Amino acid sequence: MALKVLNDGKTFAEVNSDNPTVCFLHGWGRSSNDFNLISSKFDSISIDLPGFGKSQEPENSMNPKEYADYLTQLIPDTVEVLVGHSFGGKIAVHMSFIKKYKNLVLIGAPLIRKNPKNNQNFQFKLYKFLNNLNLISEKSIERYKNKYGSEDYKNAHGIMRDTLVKTVNDDLSQLLEFVNTKVHLIWGENDNVIPLAIGKEANTKFKESRITVIKNEGHNMLRSRSEEIIRILKEI
Repeated sequence: MALKVLNDGKTFAEVNSDNPTVCFLHGWGRSSNDFNLISSKFDSISIDLPGFGKSQEPENSMNPKEYADYLTQLIPDTVEVLVGHSFGGKIAVHMSFIKKYKNLVLIGAPLIRKNPKNNQNFQFKLYKFLNNLNLISEKSIERYKNKYGSEDYKNAHGIMRDTLVKTVNDDLSQLLEFVNTKVHLIWGENDNVIPLAIGKEANTKFKESRITVIKNEGHNMLRSRSEEIIRILKEI
């Protein structure tokens, strides 16, 4: 595999073929290295998404659809299959509306957003309401986010933090039925980041899809179960 800079001059990708047929898209906070054990088995391009790995941050924050618009212009026309893990899977779905691909392979992807009604959610809304009334400061809001936000949120800054917020708010539940591509869902049985229930619900919404559940695995299984994922990709 050779790390190359793509035509924009700032996005890098591992490329092992002049005519890659499979494109790998990694999850939030990760890089193309996650797919090393898998991508080497295919004519492939594995991208460091803008803002991750070796790639530069985007000039402005981006939602998953904007990532899709951007990446579609960069990847070769020979690509027929998109493989997306987590955040990368969400981007892959948006890419399928821009160009026709033979297959989408989505691994633990946050396709459907759930809004749990818990005390912290209520408290955050209250903070925002009080901030709008100028009763509490922006610093108070930021302290709350840093205390109760996810690890991804705490680790993200500036443009990438805004990008994360846009990503979390991107709900694909109303779009899945319009995907005109064969979809293969792969989920860890014990995924506590994007629960298996999300994958099963998404599987009922696509026109043509199937789901493979990997026993005794969680969210990050690209290395620990690479052989099983390779087998699935070779069978599609």
